[in-house]
Amino acid sequence: MNLHALRVFAEVASTGSVTRAAGKLLLSQPAATAQLRNLEQELGMKLVTSKGRSIQLTPAGERLAARARQLFSLEYEMEREMNALKIGLEGSLRICATDLPGRTVLPAWIVRFKQQYPKVHVQLTRGSSRIAMERLLDHSVDIALICGEGPKNSGLEYITLMEDELIFIAHPDHPLAGAATTLQELMATAFILREEGSYTRRKLFSLCDAYEVPKPRTGICIEGMHETIEAVKSGYGVSFVPSLAVARELRSGELAEVRVPGMRVKDPIRLYTRIGEEPLAPAANFMAMVAPPLSQVGS
Repeated sequence: MNLHALRVFAEVASTGSVTRAAGKLLLSQPAATAQLRNLEQELGMKLVTSKGRSIQLTPAGERLAARARQLFSLEYEMEREMNALKIGLEGSLRICATDLPGRTVLPAWIVRFKQQYPKVHVQLTRGSSRIAMERLLDHSVDIALICGEGPKNSGLEYITLMEDELIFIAHPDHPLAGAATTLQELMATAFILREEGSYTRRKLFSLCDAYEVPKPRTGICIEGMHETIEAVKSGYGVSFVPSLAVARELRSGELAEVRVPGMRVKDPIRLYTRIGEEPLAPAANFMAMVAPPLSQVGS
């Protein structure tokens, strides 16, 4: 069935006039009439009859007009859905994040994103930097947020969203709480270390190597950022953590910073995407919302 002719017929049925239908479709009246006649010839039955200056649908025309309305309504809905997906009003956004951004900045960012794009389904999972990159590379997620300098991967590129800082923390009653000290003195006190392979542990040991001081005397080794912070809050030792992870505790006085003058250890939070692949609209919209105007880009 000729869909152009069917569209002309549907407009004729809707307006009750070939002239009005032609005007709405930007056709001449003879062209609209020809399309109507061609459709009747194709179907082998009359669809309209003349009634003064207007037309009247035959029983076959009534049936076809109802089906045409359904068809073009479905066409409109498909176009609307495809356009919504194209510009990111609908669809899905899958994010994998390491622990720090997953617990601190991402929840508020996701809420703000959902307020702007309520029909987009957002899924957030957490994992190590290696797992986040693997999920991004195998298309299990659309973007990955990684704290610190993640593993190098030639298939991924990143933008730096923000820079946190790694700091030393202690219970407020600890002798070094709120004081200025040296890295050597800190390493000599009871220390709560993260597990083997963790980013903060690697960063701390690199710091010791750079300043040529002994590695910390391990009092406790704990797996997990939250668990490490809770141990320090309970009154034992010193630890090395991202400042974002303890911002609330520092404000409330549950924890105190131990300062090493002249030492600042930056802790970037980066958003990774696949090189050479345009992000889908929801991911692109999320990136536009959270990325600062002058992001650092790398691969």
